[in-house]
Amino acid sequence: MSAARPTDVGADPAAARRRLRDALQALHRITGSARLERLNAARSGVSIGYGAVSVLGRVIEGGPIRMSDLAAAGRMHPAALTRQVQALEAEGYVERRADPGDGRASVIVATASGRGAYRRVEASTDAIMAEQLSGWSPTELAALVDQLDRLVGDLRAVPASRTGRSRVAPGSGAAETKTDTDDSASKGSRGRADR
Repeated sequence: MSAARPTDVGADPAAARRRLRDALQALHRITGSARLERLNAARSGVSIGYGAVSVLGRVIEGGPIRMSDLAAAGRMHPAALTRQVQALEAEGYVERRADPGDGRASVIVATASGRGAYRRVEASTDAIMAEQLSGWSPTELAALVDQLDRLVGDLRAVPASRTGRSRVAPGSGAAETKTDTDDSASKGSRGRADR
């Protein structure tokens, strides 16, 4: 682990923002790496990717759930979500059932196997993160989480809510026209799920 460089934000806020952008890009590469995904799969015994794990967590948390509601909760394009759900179905982690409120529609439900797989991935993810962050005190971790929560909220709110224009969602390549100030759907989801 490299030593943190102190930043005098008051002296050069643009430099601090560049360092932040670089750190966010590094985090994206690390947390989305195939190496980390393979390690987690080996430890948990669950061979689905982080995207599918994230979808599974949302189904467990909000299910039974319609695909449209699941797409909105996960901020996913319907085609991408369909691929993830199909992968989960192939593993026996979710199943489609008739919507009890509307027989023409279906809902996605986690199976017992899916709930067990999710618990194993969660335990593995937590163990890996505990190893990676073993040099951090509980106070340091709590402060980081508070700052990251604030950062995520601020990044989601700007510029859409301040300019009224659409913005490009990071990593999606697609314009997003709604504001991102209310993200209650992702609260409580696993910390690494949105990597």
